[in-house]
Amino acid sequence: MANAVKRTKTKYTGIYFNENTKKYDIKYNYTVYNPEKQKNEYKQKWKYGISSVKEAKTELLKLQNGDEPDKTKYSEITLEGAYQLWQTRAENQNFSPKSVQNTGAHLKMLYQFIPKETKIQDITEDMYEKIMNDVKKHGYSGETVHNINATFRKLIQLCYKKKMIKTNILEFADNIRTKEKDDYRTIPKEDFDAIINFFRQPRPAQSKVYHYPKYRFLFSLLYYTGIRIGECLALQYDDFEDFSYFGKNEEPKDKFIMNFPCRSDLNREHLIGTRVKITKAYLSDFKITKSPKNFKKRTIPLDATVARLYQSLQQDNIQSGGADSDRIFNWGHGSCNHMLQKACKSLNLPLYHCHEFRHTFISNLIRENVPLPVISKVSGDTQETILKRYSHMFESDEFMILRALSKL
Repeated sequence: MANAVKRTKTKYTGIYFNENTKKYDIKYNYTVYNPEKQKNEYKQKWKYGISSVKEAKTELLKLQNGDEPDKTKYSEITLEGAYQLWQTRAENQNFSPKSVQNTGAHLKMLYQFIPKETKIQDITEDMYEKIMNDVKKHGYSGETVHNINATFRKLIQLCYKKKMIKTNILEFADNIRTKEKDDYRTIPKEDFDAIINFFRQPRPAQSKVYHYPKYRFLFSLLYYTGIRIGECLALQYDDFEDFSYFGKNEEPKDKFIMNFPCRSDLNREHLIGTRVKITKAYLSDFKITKSPKNFKKRTIPLDATVARLYQSLQQDNIQSGGADSDRIFNWGHGSCNHMLQKACKSLNLPLYHCHEFRHTFISNLIRENVPLPVISKVSGDTQETILKRYSHMFESDEFMILRALSKL
């Protein structure tokens, strides 16, 4: 039986001294992307019987510079394959579950504009810029556009770093610009009222489908609750519930005729109203639900107008044989923005996007001096995020202190 090979490591990585032959052996580790399995396979190649360390270093350098076998397979990696590669990296480096979940969500949004089977090597600078321009036009918030772009870029960068593509097109393509905080618009109340009135138009003659009441409810809900469009599209009828609030040590003396307070009733010490539970989100045109952004499940009380619209839709759903577990809206993100901009064009208003309802809601709460922890609770954003994005709306520290002291 032949003696087992005994090798001793040298100070050079990948170069070993063979005690049996008294020569040098080199080992080169590399990866080959398997398109069928959509993942990398780790392999190694040995060369034996090299006379000197100098020759061994030269042979190893040849392999590292591109002489490794099966290199042609590297060019076959797809966008989906790059994501699988990133997932392996995320697992090995203990990325947070939130980071893994968000990357997957943003990639699914990206797949609306580029097929997941697209080879990374086929993506050009012009293609990248067109895709991201289409993402921006889709009506996503600036933050979402930024995150989709970051996910796209990091997959391309990873493939280049792993030598799976020869050229990094990101070195030539201009990075996109997203909105800064001052670029976000608020929707004036008179513009909002005009939009809602647009959706009060009567059903056209011989029209079988009439969604205007639902659109009126959707845009009212966005304006008065500030929920994200994805959270709104995921709502079911049973996500709405009655709630009661009573003053301290007080029993209810009477009940409102309806299940929600009117604005004139808000000075009472006990109220019976309706609120919406935010527990999931809908990822644009993909019918995938997940936890809300940042895992911030929350409840938000409804304005009387919104509650009445909800009650009307719920009754219509029951009468038509529907169930409380039904989704209220069966549309995608793009459809909502399309209808909103249709109303804006008809009314000669600025072309608003759905996310600007959220910005308006938070801005209105700040303007009414609602405490920051309360805004954070109902919006799902952290106090740090709110301060960073809306800092221009808060009073100066000095003025707030002087104003508080003046009331002592």
